[in-house]
Amino acid sequence: MRKRLLAACLFGGLAAAAAAQDAERGRKLFADTRGTTGKPVGDCIACHASGDALRAMIENRGGGGNPTDPRFVRAVLQKSIEGSVPGAAAAKAQYRGVLTTKALDDLSAYIAKARAT
Repeated sequence: MRKRLLAACLFGGLAAAAAAQDAERGRKLFADTRGTTGKPVGDCIACHASGDALRAMIENRGGGGNPTDPRFVRAVLQKSIEGSVPGAAAAKAQYRGVLTTKALDDLSAYIAKARAT
């Protein structure tokens, strides 16, 4: 009984987390970061117009993880913004305090979905 309850809670939590991600909002953030956030930052697409190059960068900078997994993409984005990913610290510093948890989740969903198609 306890195992079933634990499994139900875990599955419910994962389903809620997945549902909370909005890939369409992530697409809008990616294309018009400045306009969507209302902050004076660069648009993601300005530097990452090539989806193939972006996906390869995420995979490489994340240690070869799966760029179709929104959780992996989210982790790489977060580390990049925090400045702990070599080569990304200066460019991503502008997003510190700008991109909310929800915005990062949505961007991750978009990038992972774009990778899968």
